Amino acid sequence: MNETPVLIEAAITPLRKGQPLQTSEQLIHEALESLAAGAAIIHHHHDFRQTREQAVAQVIHVEGEILRAYPGAYVYNDYLAGDKIMEEKNAHLQPLADAGLLRMAALDPGLTQFGILSDDGLPNLAVQGGADYASAHQVVEFARHTSTPLSVGIYDPSNLRWAIAYARAGKLPVGSMIKLYFGGEYQLGGDKWPTAGFGLPPTKQALDMYLAMMDGIDLPWIVSIQGGVLTDTDLAQYALELGGHLRVGVEDTAGATAMTNRETVEAAAALADKVGRPVAALTSA
Repeated sequence: MNETPVLIEAAITPLRKGQPLQTSEQLIHEALESLAAGAAIIHHHHDFRQTREQAVAQVIHVEGEILRAYPGAYVYNDYLAGDKIMEEKNAHLQPLADAGLLRMAALDPGLTQFGILSDDGLPNLAVQGGADYASAHQVVEFARHTSTPLSVGIYDPSNLRWAIAYARAGKLPVGSMIKLYFGGEYQLGGDKWPTAGFGLPPTKQALDMYLAMMDGIDLPWIVSIQGGVLTDTDLAQYALELGGHLRVGVEDTAGATAMTNRETVEAAAALADKVGRPVAALTSA
């Protein structure tokens, strides 16, 4: 039996088009509720309507309050608006480091298209996310310089090839994690909006393929379904049985469940208990 403690990540921001954005106080509350339920990693978004300076100030405030209550938590936010990877999208990282609050940074290596269904049901619309490899390298260099663990988002196998190359070269900072995203039934940013999805489906076979690619790579890995409920699938228990970790939270469910952030963490913790693995829960200050 694998008895490695399970890391649970909670992605706490709903991202539902047309619905009110979370305030800073709501973000802090949802994070603390999730941490109290057993999460060790918090991912959140910010109010994207703000100027860059306002957004950075919000991120510093939110993460400062979370870490004041749970100093051992890993907390990281989304990208800011802009094109340049460090000067704009990651303009919050250096101020967080200067404030002693930088615990983790997001990096999605490779450009991925996320299919959106048009009125005829065909995926002829899309949004694109991620960073080209040259830009991703800049983030790695910053993270190495500041000893900041990276949450490396894998949306398709080519992204994983990049991460494996950096891992084999010893270029990823200590504490970095490989996050295996699987495409769910629904589109992020909506409320049960059907989607063509991206990457691989949330199946045992898909996870087996990723793990076969990672053979010999000694990095923790975590699974997530973007646009579905991870704990309702066979993938979640299978990942736990194989030594993986779980990302849950209302961002990823895309309206597919009425569970709160805390309840998704509790469901993940219950599943970990079922397979006999302890949860790496944190102690509050």
